[in-house]
This record gives sequence, C-alpha cells and structure tokens, in this order.
Amino acid sequence: MGEYVQSPKLEAEFDLVVIGGGPTGLLSAVLAEQLGISVCVIGRADALNARTQQYLEIVGVLDDLLPKGIKCNKGNFKSRQSHWWTSLEHCFHRNFLMIGQPEVEKVLLSRLERNPVRYGEKVVSISETETGVTVATDLGRTVRGKYAIAADGARSTVRSALNISFTGTKPEMIWMVLDTFIDTDFPVCSEIITFQLNGQSRVAWIPRERGMARFYVLHEGETTQEMAENSIREHLAPYRVDFVKTEWFSTFDVRERIASTFVSNQGTGRIILAGDAAHVHSVNGGQGLNTGIADAFALSWRVITAIKCKQLAPGAALDLIRSYDTERRQVAQGVIDVAARLGWVSPTTD
Repeated sequence: MGEYVQSPKLEAEFDLVVIGGGPTGLLSAVLAEQLGISVCVIGRADALNARTQQYLEIVGVLDDLLPKGIKCNKGNFKSRQSHWWTSLEHCFHRNFLMIGQPEVEKVLLSRLERNPVRYGEKVVSISETETGVTVATDLGRTVRGKYAIAADGARSTVRSALNISFTGTKPEMIWMVLDTFIDTDFPVCSEIITFQLNGQSRVAWIPRERGMARFYVLHEGETTQEMAENSIREHLAPYRVDFVKTEWFSTFDVRERIASTFVSNQGTGRIILAGDAAHVHSVNGGQGLNTGIADAFALSWRVITAIKCKQLAPGAALDLIRSYDTERRQVAQGVIDVAARLGWVSPTTD
C-alpha cells in the first residue's frame, strides 16, 4: 500500500521513476506494478467521465470508487430551449461519477502494494542518457530508472529543467470555486446544472459526495467568497439559497497551454510529460483529471513495452514513446478547443 516515506535509501534504482503523486502519476505507477515493473513515485506535498470510469474498471479500482461518488448526467444534456447533446450512447458507463480527486488518490495509493509513494520530497535535478534517467531530490537522494514519467503538475519542475516551453492562450476570465453545503428550495436534481444570465454561462452547480455542492462562478474584477455567494443567489433566483458550511473557496484564472514536446528532446526520449505537466486548460467540460488518466493509460503501455521487450529493433523504443506525443497532443488540443468554446471567451496569446 502507498505510504509516506521520510527516510528512504540515499541511492535506489528502479525500472520506472514517476514524478508526481496525483492521479496521473499514481495510475501510471499502478499500471506499471500490475505488469511487473519496479516503480518509484516521488510526490510533492473531480468528476470522472464515462471513458475514465472504463479505464479505472480495467485497472480494478472502479468498484472501490463508486460508493464514494455520485452518478449523474446519464448522457443527456438539455437547456430550457432544446435537448442539445447526447454523447454517451456507446460507452460502458453512461454517466459521470462525481468524486473528489483526494478520493481517487486514496484508492490508487491503496493499490501500490510493493512501491511506497515518497511524499514530501522534491526533485531538484533530472538528467538522461541513452540507457536511463537520474533524479536527484532535496533529501539528498539519487534515484535511477530506465524511464521517468513527469506528472508533476502545471508548474512542472521537470518540464522547466528540460527547458520545454509551455505556451498557449490565456482567456481573460477568472473563476471562483466553492465546495459548500447549502440549504435551498431549488428542486432536487442530482445533475450538473449550468445557469445563464444575459446569454452567457456564469454559474455551474455540480453535485459532490457527502451531499456537498461545488459551484464554479465566472466573474470579472474583484473576487471574494461573498461575491461568489451573491452571484449564485442571483443565478438561482427566485429560489432561496442559504450557505450552511463552505469547506473550500478559491479563485483561479485560466491558462490554456500545451508543452512544445511531451517527450524529452535532449536524449533518447527517456523522460515523458503527462497530465497537467503536458497540458492545462479551462475547467469547462471537466476534462483535467480525465485527460490525465487517459494520458497515463496511453503512456504506460508504451513505457512498459520499451522496458520489457528486449527484442525491439534499434530506434523502435524511441519511435514508440514519440507516438504518445502524436496521439495525446491531438487530444489535448481538442480538449482545449472544446473548453474554450464552452467558456464563450476570446483568448489572448500568452
């Protein structure tokens, strides 16, 4: 089972080093372990779509997640004017599973039986040769592996160390987000609801575990929790909304970016970016966690094949790893394009 390790060996060697202890990194490690690959995860201290549930079912963790989340939106998306999208007809799981990222991480951690996750440890340098990768941490450790997956988030230390550019667009909008318990006379509805004023989408209401609600509020200018609550009341009027207990409030501006390459170009493709380290986008469409899970699936089988198949022709392993970039870059750009359209904003180059 995954655990917090504070005093590991100063030198260690594995088949695969995973940098980042979020869902993308943890799933990559679980897949590697299931296929007999030794793995080390180094980590710093929300809804699952139909495809992601299928991935997690293959890994064998979906049954543990289902009781912790809420199923909603069976694939029919409607507005007051029209029934405008049915997208889940050919999926095994024709619903969304609303669940917090910490719950996903707990279940994935529980499946790492042989390889503990080392939280509270930061990567300070990383390098590669024709045969492997060397990672140095702030605890004075040196970890070596045949490959490294960098799933260390939008501010990726690894991406910066490799001098991989991370450019794109910055839509001019700010989101406020609340995880809160409310008392309301709004009709009970365990679905994702978007409220519109003046022809623009401004508030999204997402059901969460434990009877909690998550609200995304699009806002211009100053942002406070009180402003978010007032905006929610305005959008739900004439229904009453009282905020009983808010567990979390935050704000963020949206940066839509894609790394110039997902595969290190300083050596033989031994270091690969995944998840937010490779691409970030608007919350519209709820694809962040889901895209990272799909990255892990698309990348893990390639890395494991490169490690285990000794009979690969010269250059074949690198070609295989680079095909991950080709496949997932198209997906990442598609997600960004859809998220931008859902946001109905004009991005500016950044």
